[in-house]
Amino acid sequence: MFSRASLLAVVLAFGLVSGLSITLKLNASKLKLPTNKKVLGLQQQTEVLAAQNSVSSKSCFDYYIPVLNGVTTQYEVAYAQCQKNYDTASDLVLNSWNSTLYGIQEAGDSGCTTFFDCSSIVDYVQAFECFADVGAEQAKTMYQVSANATEAGSSIKIHLQTLDTQQESCNNNADRSYVENTAYTYEGLNQCLAGAPVPEDSPVDWYTTPIYN
Repeated sequence: MFSRASLLAVVLAFGLVSGLSITLKLNASKLKLPTNKKVLGLQQQTEVLAAQNSVSSKSCFDYYIPVLNGVTTQYEVAYAQCQKNYDTASDLVLNSWNSTLYGIQEAGDSGCTTFFDCSSIVDYVQAFECFADVGAEQAKTMYQVSANATEAGSSIKIHLQTLDTQQESCNNNADRSYVENTAYTYEGLNQCLAGAPVPEDSPVDWYTTPIYN
């Protein structure tokens, strides 16, 4: 025969499972959603409150689950925009160096082609003299090609590193907004589960405009 304490434990465990099954109705995200200790603590509190207030929990979850899904959608859109901004900017950087790249390629190809004229000379002495003269001249050209390529490569690298930093900052802002909005929403959900009335405004209003600036 179950003791009173055992029966209470079983009821609480069943309630926790029931509450958790409701929270699992949140839409899945392809992204790894950021979190922190505050959000994890609020989620644990949600499970306990859902078990303790199983009667009112449905109406609370019906209201706040769309809000949480909307926060996730906002995060996905913001994260995608960060990536799009990076891709667009990096393409512009690379495209701006097209003419320089073609010029370097042309100079390099021209230097290699010049030697072909020497190889067609029958007289060995004249052929070697041709290679010597052309080689000396092309050494200057190839040195310039090397210098130009090094300068271009360094400049492109700096531009792309700047874009990497900007993308990281953009992603961090999206992460922070998601965590803040998620925590704010769970606080409202937990207040509802604790007995506060379900808000009268539409859940859509929560995530069609930013909760935090």
